[in-house]
Amino acid sequence: MTRTTNFIRAGTLLALVGLSACGGNGPTDPPPPPPPPATPAATIAATGGGPIVVHPSLDARFGAALETPIRLVESTGGTADWNFARFQIFLNGREIERNEIGSDAIRTSGFGRVAANSNRVVTALFRINSDDFDRIDITLGFGDLKDARQFTVAVPFNTFPDITLSFTPMIAPERGELRAQN
Repeated sequence: MTRTTNFIRAGTLLALVGLSACGGNGPTDPPPPPPPPATPAATIAATGGGPIVVHPSLDARFGAALETPIRLVESTGGTADWNFARFQIFLNGREIERNEIGSDAIRTSGFGRVAANSNRVVTALFRINSDDFDRIDITLGFGDLKDARQFTVAVPFNTFPDITLSFTPMIAPERGELRAQN
């Protein structure tokens, strides 16, 4: 009986070892690939990209046309749509004039999207009438493609290295315009 019991135990043990070595019905599946890296949010900085050039306006309704070079730098690998460029003139803390270039004019000019890790200078053409002011604000509006977050970026006026007067008349279109920096 002892001998028979030992044979049964040995047979059971061998059967268990044999079954555990099988490993299932087929080859094991490879682990799933790692998820792609998260799309970063856009981070845009804007500064003056050269001197502002003041031209006499060819449109008699306005006193001057301004060439305003703006450097846009996207630094985190995100992408954004450019929605507007706003030029505001203030006197004694009160807004006295505003000019805005909308997304339709920005897209038509070919600058509707700020690419990831980009650095470019775009010249915005604004028209103005006021010659008595004490502050100018330039604000840019964007929409992040990652999460549709809307955000604005101020262009500090003190980052423009100079203001140059030109005697060449110019017209700034009614809807405004953007041009590539030459």
